[in-house]
Amino acid sequence: MSTVYENPWFKVVREEGFHWVEENGASNGAAILAVLDGHSALLVRVQRPAQGKRIMLEIPRGYGEPGESSLQCACRELQEETGYRAQPDQLTLLGHYRPNSAILASSVDLYLAQLGSTDLVSAPDDEAIAIEAVPLQALPALLQDGTLDDGFTLAALAHFYARAQG
Repeated sequence: MSTVYENPWFKVVREEGFHWVEENGASNGAAILAVLDGHSALLVRVQRPAQGKRIMLEIPRGYGEPGESSLQCACRELQEETGYRAQPDQLTLLGHYRPNSAILASSVDLYLAQLGSTDLVSAPDDEAIAIEAVPLQALPALLQDGTLDDGFTLAALAHFYARAQG
């Protein structure tokens, strides 16, 4: 196995003719489906250069810091991206997500955060263009019309809806 390219965020590895990407911080990264007051999902509008600078509506997510658990990462990323502070007992592990098992070595934990309006403690960072509280009953239509098409968001919603069925 050899590294054929590396930067601060990821490296490309080659072994026996196969190539894949290993992302720094992905093993303890997190994506968070945050439900506000039991009736709205907190989503962020972000511009994604890799998608032609498209503005996308997604759940908050991010890489883990060295020594940080995915739960700690989820709490930190949620506050950074939305301004809402969650305590660890407000989060439930929904499952895990492998964004592209053919070329990415990543596996990211997916969390459900149950928040109240009093959990808003700061302004969000400048990564998001906007924070939107979308009614839970509006999410299926946003899935159907393709508004929600980010893999992390889709995976978290799949786990969320599967729990509701079970």
